[in-house]
Amino acid sequence: MSRLADGLDGPLARRRGTAGSGAGGFLDICADFLVYGAFVVGVAVGVGGPALPFLLVLLAYYVNGTVFLAFSSIAERTGRRGDGRRSGGRSLNFLGGLAEGGETIAVHTLWCLLPGFAHTIAWVWAAVVAVTAAHRVVTGYRQLR
Repeated sequence: MSRLADGLDGPLARRRGTAGSGAGGFLDICADFLVYGAFVVGVAVGVGGPALPFLLVLLAYYVNGTVFLAFSSIAERTGRRGDGRRSGGRSLNFLGGLAEGGETIAVHTLWCLLPGFAHTIAWVWAAVVAVTAAHRVVTGYRQLR
C-alpha cells in the first residue's frame, strides 16, 4: 500500500496543481527512506537468524540514497539534469539504475511471500543495490564534471 501511495502522490499533486512548492517531494523522499529502512529491519527481526545480509541491504540503501540525493541537490544548483525521462515534473533529479521502485516492490514482496529465503534474497538484493549505487556514483560524477 505504501508503494501504491508513493506512486500516486506525485501525479495527483501535479494534477491538482499543488506540486510547485517542493514540500510534497521533500516529504515523499523522507517517507521512502523511512519505509525502506523500517521494512528491512522488520523482515530481519521477523525471520531471525544472521542479520548480516540485512545490514548490507541497509548499507547499500544508505549509499544509494546518499548518491541519489547529493546528485539531485548539486544538479539542481548547477542547472544540470539527471535522467530526463525520470526527472520530468518530479521534485528531484533522478539517475537510473538496476534497483528502482518496481524492483524494490518485487523484493519486498518476495520477502513477505518467501520468508524462508529472506536471507538469500537479501544477499542478492544488497549486491544489486550496491551495483546501482556504484553506477550512480560514476554516472553522476561524469554528468557533473
